[in-house]
Amino acid sequence: MKTYLFDASAAVELYLPGDRKAKRVVSFLRDQKTKFQEAMLYIPSFCIVEVFNTLARKHFRPRKDDTPLPEAEYHECLERFRSDVHWGKTFYPYELHRYHIIAADRIIPIEHYFAKQDERKHLSTYDILIIAMSCELAYTGIREETYLVTRDERMKTVADKFLKVDRDELRRKTPLGPLGEIERWRWHPPRCIDADQISQSELDSLRSIDQDRTYL
Repeated sequence: MKTYLFDASAAVELYLPGDRKAKRVVSFLRDQKTKFQEAMLYIPSFCIVEVFNTLARKHFRPRKDDTPLPEAEYHECLERFRSDVHWGKTFYPYELHRYHIIAADRIIPIEHYFAKQDERKHLSTYDILIIAMSCELAYTGIREETYLVTRDERMKTVADKFLKVDRDELRRKTPLGPLGEIERWRWHPPRCIDADQISQSELDSLRSIDQDRTYL
């Protein structure tokens, strides 16, 4: 069974109107749980609040190039999302704990090391914690069957670079935390899916052979 950790940018796609690639991708991943019982979907608890805020922003103060979310549709989106997180019906809330903080202590120097080449690429503290939470899910589950799902290109860039970073080089450039250098795979992120960029072949690899191929 595959495990997916969603950030707010990906999860909110299920509830917003429109027919975008990201929405179809996230709907496909949702169906892996709700229709086929072949996946577990997690969302960090603080991302639940972020989805609430994203929906409210699109209703109360949309960007200039966005169509405002009408009041009735805003309420309907809220009701569907609340239902999906209630008792973990679709998205199981994943709580922040001490191992995520320790993981963030290792990820932060990596993020700064790579992002210093382009200041616009820096992640927020919450983004770093989401990567840390994905590391922990990968460690406690089956790494090859665990995925981080986002629409944030920066998050995917850092997660992908974390997978490839030379540990000896990183050790020379970043300070160790109080626990020292723990076993190499302890804070190793899973594969990161960008719902805006994933290819059809990559999506096909996430489905069982008896499912149809109608999403993209």
